[in-house]
Amino acid sequence: MDLETLIAQWSGKAPPGFVPQAVLREDPGTCVQTRCNKTRALKANGEYAKSCSGCLARRARSCKRRRTALTAEGGCRRCAYRKRLAGDFLCQRCRDDRDAERAQKRRDAIDAAAIDEFAARPDRAHEPSNLDCGVSPWNARKPRKASAAYWSPLPDPEPRQEREWARPLFDDGWRYKRC
Repeated sequence: MDLETLIAQWSGKAPPGFVPQAVLREDPGTCVQTRCNKTRALKANGEYAKSCSGCLARRARSCKRRRTALTAEGGCRRCAYRKRLAGDFLCQRCRDDRDAERAQKRRDAIDAAAIDEFAARPDRAHEPSNLDCGVSPWNARKPRKASAAYWSPLPDPEPRQEREWARPLFDDGWRYKRC
């Protein structure tokens, strides 16, 4: 690494001869509303809106007035466009949306409580059980019973003549001859 770059990193200053890159931002342009020639407003995410800040505020006020008027005429207090249910201040669609949001918040709170409870437990090694191996009382095999062959390997449980696996592969081939 270059010594001057290292000094610049430590000191927090640009090294000598450093030329910063030019910021290439698009031209903001003008407001799209008729009879308005102001530059467009900048959104929170860095993009340009279609209108200037004055026109955006004017349209927001207009929407607020219209929604207030619709609510006064019996519209839903949340969306203002649909009629309220009898004896309620919300329409059916907004009521369903609100119930879904509340149920989701409730589920999130339960999940967060479970995570907090798990995190509050002291760290300890996992204690394995038969369930980790997939063994349960419903699918477990019956325990094996010990036979005489288990307790004493001699005498041989099967006669030595019948143990074909113990014979060499290269023999006279009596098994493959026809009588």
